[in-house]
Amino acid sequence: MKKILFLLMITGTLSATAQTGAPQAPVANGSSMWTVEANVLFGSLSQNLTTANSSGNYLNGVNVNQGNLTFKTSGTVGIDAQVGWFPGKQKHWGIGTGLMFLRQHGHAILDSFHAEYQATDSKGNIYRQVVTADGPVDERLKIANLNIPLVLKYKTRFSEKWGFSADAGLLFNLQMTNRYSTNASFDYEAIYKYADAPGGLPTVYDNSPTPGTTDFLITKAAYLATDKNGDVAKFFSDQHGLGYNVGLGAKPNSNSGSVSYTNGSVGFILRPSFNYYLSENLALNFGLYYLYQAPKNSAPTDYTLTKGMGDYSSVLNNVTKSQDQSFGLNVGIRFTPSKRKAPLVIASQDAMDPTICGLADGMITLRGLRPGDPVTVNYVMNGAPRPPYSSTVMADGTIKLTELTAGAYSDITVASGRKKAMGTPVNLVNPPMYVVVKSSTNPSAVGACDGSITLGRLLPGKYVTVDYDLNGVTQPPNAEMVQMTDADGAVVLKHLCAGVYSHIVAKINECTANATDVTLTAPLPLPPPPSVYETIDTSILSSSIYFEPNKGTITAKSRPTVDYAARKLIENKEAYIVVTGYADNSGNHAKNMELSIRRADAVKAELIRMGVDENRIRVAGKGENDPIGNNKTPAGRAKNRRAVLTLDIVIMSEHTK
Repeated sequence: MKKILFLLMITGTLSATAQTGAPQAPVANGSSMWTVEANVLFGSLSQNLTTANSSGNYLNGVNVNQGNLTFKTSGTVGIDAQVGWFPGKQKHWGIGTGLMFLRQHGHAILDSFHAEYQATDSKGNIYRQVVTADGPVDERLKIANLNIPLVLKYKTRFSEKWGFSADAGLLFNLQMTNRYSTNASFDYEAIYKYADAPGGLPTVYDNSPTPGTTDFLITKAAYLATDKNGDVAKFFSDQHGLGYNVGLGAKPNSNSGSVSYTNGSVGFILRPSFNYYLSENLALNFGLYYLYQAPKNSAPTDYTLTKGMGDYSSVLNNVTKSQDQSFGLNVGIRFTPSKRKAPLVIASQDAMDPTICGLADGMITLRGLRPGDPVTVNYVMNGAPRPPYSSTVMADGTIKLTELTAGAYSDITVASGRKKAMGTPVNLVNPPMYVVVKSSTNPSAVGACDGSITLGRLLPGKYVTVDYDLNGVTQPPNAEMVQMTDADGAVVLKHLCAGVYSHIVAKINECTANATDVTLTAPLPLPPPPSVYETIDTSILSSSIYFEPNKGTITAKSRPTVDYAARKLIENKEAYIVVTGYADNSGNHAKNMELSIRRADAVKAELIRMGVDENRIRVAGKGENDPIGNNKTPAGRAKNRRAVLTLDIVIMSEHTK
C-alpha cells in the first residue's frame, strides 16, 4: 500500500509540473479511436509466502521443525502488449486489454528444517529417522508469469511533442510457473530400539522426545561421544552400506524442477507514463508501474520436504498463497492508426513593438507550423476584426503578421483547410518619447518678437507638433508649431515674444512629451537724450562679477568691480548699466536660467543699496548659454558662473540750436 501511495504522489507531482508554465495552444488528442502499444517493465519483485502446516505429515513425528519460508527480493522483466479503444470526441478516456508476460526471479528460502519420524528400512525394520537440513534450504526461482490486463486508460497532450497517459485496472493471471534449483543437503540419522518380542519384529519405534539409553544410535552426536577424533563420514558410509538409511550431507537425487500454482488470481496494475511524440501517430512512453498479484496453490495433504535419502519436494509445494508486488520503470512505444495529418499547432509566438509612435512597423511571429502549408490568419485589433491574411508557412515554420501599429491583438486564429490553431493575445505598445529644452534666446528689445526656444532629444527627421501656453494662455496653432526635426532631433520655435512659456508639449504621431517651462525677457529701452544735449564722448565699461556654485552670492574679489560701477553711475546721471547673469552647465536648463537671473538681481540689489537709481539698471539672464570657459573643467565652470556688467557712460555738452 505504501508503494501505491508513493507512486500516486509521484504521478500527481509530475503531471502537475508538466501542466504549469506558460499557457499552451490547444492540441488535438488524436483522431483515431484505437491505439496499439507495447511496454517493457523493469523492476523489483517481492513475495509474502504463506505455507501449510505439514508437521503432522511425518508419521509419529517427534521434534519436527518445518522452519519459516521467506522470499528474497529480486527482479522483474516483462512486456505488456495492449490494444486501447477511446470513444467520444476528446478521446481522453478508454479501455484496453492484451497480454502481459513477466520473467521474474528470486530466492525462496526455508531458514531451517528438522524432523524425527517413524520409518521402515530396506530389511523391514522399524526405526526412527532423523533428518536435519545442513543450513537454510535455498531455492533459486525463475518465474514465468502470464496475465491478461483489463484496464481503464487515460491520455492527453500538453503540446505538439509532449503528453501524459495512465493505465489502471485488473490483472487476470493465466499461469505462474516457478522453475527452481537448489543446493540443499541433509543429514540423515537413525535410532533403533530393539524389543524382546519372540516371533515379532526385532525393532520398535521409539517416539519419546529423548531416545532411550538402550537404543542403537546412528547419529553424529553418539559417534563423536565415543570417538571424537574418528571419521564420522566413513562411519555413516559404512552404516549405509549395511542397509541403514543414513548419510551426511546427502543431496537430493534431483535438485531442480518446476511448481505451477494451481489457482489463477485477479491482481491490480497501475502504470502512469509521459509520452514524447515522434510523429502524430507514434509516441514513446516512459514512466512507472506497480503490480499486485495473489496467486493460490493447493498444497498436497501429505507434503513432506523429504522422506529419505535422495528424496526432495520443493518448498513451493507447501505454499498455499503468495502475495506478489512489483514496482519499477516502464518504457514503451504507442502507435495510433490515423490517416489524417498532424493537427495544426502554434508552438510559440513572438511580438515586436513599433519603433515610432503611430508607425506601422510592428510584427507578430507565429511559430511551429508546418513549412509550405498555405494558411489564413484572422485576428481582432482593439475589438474590431481585421481583414484575413493569407500566405504560405516559411521554411522555418513561421508566419509573420507585419505592418502592425500599437494595439491589443486577440482571437488570433490560423486555418489550413479544416484544421485550426489558436494563438494567445498580444499587446503591441508604442515606444516612449523624450524632449528637453536645449537653449533659448531672449528678444532683442521690449516689444520685439525675435526670441527663440530650441527643443532637443526628439527623433531625427520626423514631423513634430509643439503646443504651449504663453503667460498662461494657450496659443492657437500656427505654421511654425509644425516642423521637421533636424539630424540631431531638434526643432527651433522662432519669432517668440518676451513672457513665460509653459505646458510645452511635443507630439509625433500618437506620442507626446513635456518640456520644462521657459521665461524669455527683453532689455529695457534706452532713455532718449535731451534735445538740448548732444553726445560729445562715450566710454563703455564691461566687467564680470563672479559667484559661488549654485548661489547668487557675489564673491569678495568681485566687490571692487561693483563699487567702481556704482561710482560711475553716480558721477554720470545720464549713464545706465545692463547686468546679464550666467551659469555653468551643472544643472538643467530651467534651473540654470533661474539662477542666472537671480545672480543679475543680486548685482542690481547691491547697486541700489549703494545709491544708484533702479530705473538706470537693467537685468537679463542667459542660463548656461555663451560660456567663456570650458564647462568640462572646474576652472572653466568657475568663469561661467558670472554676471557681466555693461556700463554705457554718455557725456553731454550743451549747445545752441
